[in-house]
Amino acid sequence: MSTVPAPTSPTSPPAPSAAPRGVRTRAARAGVRRGLTEFDRSLHTAGDIGYYVVGAVAFAAVLWANRNGVQEDFGVATGVFLLPGVLAMIVVFTAAYGLATGVATEREDGTLLRAKSMPNGMTGYVVGWITRVTCEVGFVAALMMLAATAFTDGVWRSPSVLPLVLLLLVLGLVASVPLGFVVGSVFKNPRSVGGWGSLVMFALIAVSGLFAPAAALPGYLQVVGQVFPMYWLGHGLRSVLLPESAGAAELGGEFVLGAAVGVLALWALLGLLLAPVLLRRMARRESGSAVSARRDKALQRV
Repeated sequence: MSTVPAPTSPTSPPAPSAAPRGVRTRAARAGVRRGLTEFDRSLHTAGDIGYYVVGAVAFAAVLWANRNGVQEDFGVATGVFLLPGVLAMIVVFTAAYGLATGVATEREDGTLLRAKSMPNGMTGYVVGWITRVTCEVGFVAALMMLAATAFTDGVWRSPSVLPLVLLLLVLGLVASVPLGFVVGSVFKNPRSVGGWGSLVMFALIAVSGLFAPAAALPGYLQVVGQVFPMYWLGHGLRSVLLPESAGAAELGGEFVLGAAVGVLALWALLGLLLAPVLLRRMARRESGSAVSARRDKALQRV
């Protein structure tokens, strides 16, 4: 006697997005591990250690040579006056220029293509780079702040200074990292990033007032500088580390910390929305033949 099968349950099956979400989570965790591993490896590489330490030693030497120096126009020690620009430069160069160079290099050697071929590999790829860059910025910034603390009086003039500096560095990092992905996706190889990319980066730094008052620039360059996050990162750090009277040298004649935080947050939001789109488009154009052609072209230059 045959048995009539029971009617199927009307309940719906598990949502199909559950598995992909789990895959994305695993990919993100793998990206964090990759970023931490690469940063740890860089700490055991002579060239990378030189990059980290030489800049900090040079900054410490400048502070030592000017340990009794005072910026008369602002009434602060020379070290305090230099620190905002130095910290902003670390974020910009590491999170934007350095990341762009790394992405372009891995595009040329096929690392990006391998990431594309794995499930949610681009998620792990992006998270890995963000993790590594965050570690690098934090490590170098800590060295610079230790040097400033050791050789300069009055850096941390109130208990709120350090938390505000850390907040601005995080916002500046998040705002600059997408720029690095964008530049790295536009240029096809690291030599282009080192050439045209460095020119663009130095031009933006020049109009951002990191080391010279932006008020001395022509009006149109002042407008250009205020469009990009470099200006607002430097402005925010100066507003925290320098006395209020130093705001007279800023555009508008005063510090506007709230505006700096808002612009950096807006850049971070726009960049995080735009960068994955550009990277996915770049990854779709990647193929084994394209990687092989770029590799052959690079070998011809050697």
